[in-house]
Amino acid sequence: MTTHTIKKGFDLRLAGRPDQVLADAAEPARICIETAEFPGIKPKALVKDGDLVKTGQPLFLDKLDRDLVWCSPVTGKVARMDFGERRFLLRLVIDNAVVGGGKEEFAELARPSGDREAVIKAIKNAGLWPLIRQRPVGKMANSQKEPVAIFVNGMDTTPLAADPVFATQGKKAELQAGVELLQKLTKGKVYLSLRAGGDHQSDARDLKGVEVHDFQGPHPSGLVGTHIGRIRPLKSGEVAWTLTLQDLARLGEWARTGRYPSKTVVALAGSSAPVRKYFRVRQSATVASLTGGAPIPGDVRVINGTVLHGNVTPADGYLGFYNKTVTAIPEGTGQRDLFGWAVPAFGKLSWHRSVFSWLAPKKEYVLDARLNGGHRPIVNIGAWEAVTALDIHPSYLVRAIQAGDVEEAVKLGLLEVTEEDVALCTFVDPCKIDVGQVIRQGLDMYEKEG
Repeated sequence: MTTHTIKKGFDLRLAGRPDQVLADAAEPARICIETAEFPGIKPKALVKDGDLVKTGQPLFLDKLDRDLVWCSPVTGKVARMDFGERRFLLRLVIDNAVVGGGKEEFAELARPSGDREAVIKAIKNAGLWPLIRQRPVGKMANSQKEPVAIFVNGMDTTPLAADPVFATQGKKAELQAGVELLQKLTKGKVYLSLRAGGDHQSDARDLKGVEVHDFQGPHPSGLVGTHIGRIRPLKSGEVAWTLTLQDLARLGEWARTGRYPSKTVVALAGSSAPVRKYFRVRQSATVASLTGGAPIPGDVRVINGTVLHGNVTPADGYLGFYNKTVTAIPEGTGQRDLFGWAVPAFGKLSWHRSVFSWLAPKKEYVLDARLNGGHRPIVNIGAWEAVTALDIHPSYLVRAIQAGDVEEAVKLGLLEVTEEDVALCTFVDPCKIDVGQVIRQGLDMYEKEG
């Protein structure tokens, strides 16, 4: 076992960390699956309005790969299907029959067996292939190219993020079955990254067939991009597949039972969250199912994900397919600070030494969603480089992308990063540049030209 120490970075010490208590969330009246979560697919509906579906029944497939399907996480009735231009499926809403007193029924799914190609087809037919993502680019894995390694992330240093190890407690058998499944997908190694000295890790550390690496240090020490850069950097033309420990448990559950794993564990966190703990919840359920059915009240920003890398959702919105955390923080509408930057900011959190939060390294802060400034031209003061753990120069990389020079961007490390790897750059940037958006623009340019 190797321990990696990350020195560059910054921990956002936010109030509202979830308690390590696991409860069952209320059954949602409806679930909703958004196809926008899976960029690059061309969905074809396999059901229509009013159809009755079982848990695990395919709802739509990808026209570019007809083995790749998405399954229903509930038993119920198709309530609504929204289409965009040229009949492009946007979302699919299903009424949950269990809420009305009905019985949950499961569709039969083939369990994985045979060679690598047969296992890949089985995972796709079970609706679980989107759980596996690929580096470079950071999208759903391309099954046509074998990965040199598979990285399982068992830690997350993003502010207020769910602890993957706690979320998978008691699922050692499922985790082991998931590892055995991954071993059939690559001739390389399966790596598991864990927090050095973390709690509740005995099940994960006892897994057979994985090489365990410990990481310590500030965020982004818990990101898979950091792990790849330290454990097995990719050479030109190579790809690696990645997934989280929770997703590994879901794959293992299906492999053991032959049923679609319709429930996942999501942490509700943040200073504005009415309760802060972990919930076992139906996939794609309403956010309100985490709070007993009532939307979070007040002037609150609800985020599917974390404050650094998540999507804003309405209080009556739905959980995303990849959700592990829901964060609720004050919106800050209409609030203004007297004299703004001109007075000492003792109650604020910042990476910059001009704000005195560095004098209280253990204090937790309540931050709202205000931008606290306006957009400006890029000024290189070294802030981005100071919080980037990877061996790249993000300032020059962003400039190359904005200039449309994809070849230069690749030389500067474009293929080593995704939006989450540069989220800290956005936080510390005095110019309010959305660095992640620029990186995604560059990755899309690379895919288009490649």
